Amino acid sequence: MRPKQTILVIDDELTLLKSVKERLELEGFNVLTSTTAEQALATIARFPPDLMVVDLRLPGMSGLDFCREVRASDGPSRTVPILFLTTDRTEISKILGLELGGDDYMTKPFSPAEFVARVKALIRRSLLSDERDGAEEVLASGELAINYPRHEARVSGRLIDLAPKEFEILYLMVKKNGRVMTRQFLMERIWGRPYENTSRVIDTHIKNIRKALGEMQHCLLTVEGLGYKWTQPE
Repeated sequence: MRPKQTILVIDDELTLLKSVKERLELEGFNVLTSTTAEQALATIARFPPDLMVVDLRLPGMSGLDFCREVRASDGPSRTVPILFLTTDRTEISKILGLELGGDDYMTKPFSPAEFVARVKALIRRSLLSDERDGAEEVLASGELAINYPRHEARVSGRLIDLAPKEFEILYLMVKKNGRVMTRQFLMERIWGRPYENTSRVIDTHIKNIRKALGEMQHCLLTVEGLGYKWTQPE
């Protein structure tokens, strides 16, 4: 039997925090709670969760800054899925959250049933990724070598700096060498959610990947009007 997954919920609205905790516990999850990002950082250092639910507007450090710090760390929570909660319905807050490494978002108020469904979907994707990590798989394309289980990519032996989602995009594109990847396909495959006109997220990640690739950036091509593709270096 698989052990219970642990979810960390970070929100300064105590009533919402209590109701979310109770609902998730009814679904069989272990639930940790924090009212500030600073408190949450101390918690994940001791008890790495399987999923984090993060309010964007927190006192002190914001939810976006929390996500940025977690994704830049070397700890086990670096790749843990993050579901953002926000009262802001504007597209910019959603885009920022996804660009910084968020995996999904919901606007308040939200349906408890939909919230639980989103949580379970993220947990399933994470578990599948963990199972895939169990097998050694290394892709090579010219001087680029990608070790999926270690989430490492190297160019001419040099470890390149990629955010988790950027690593996933590069891995997928190299694995599907020569195939054009539309923004819609990448959003649905990497984030597991509908496209919803968030092309800026994909474009920003592609720009960062090219910068990290250095002398191999010419292999990551833009296909006008369609998307992007990886071409094997000669």
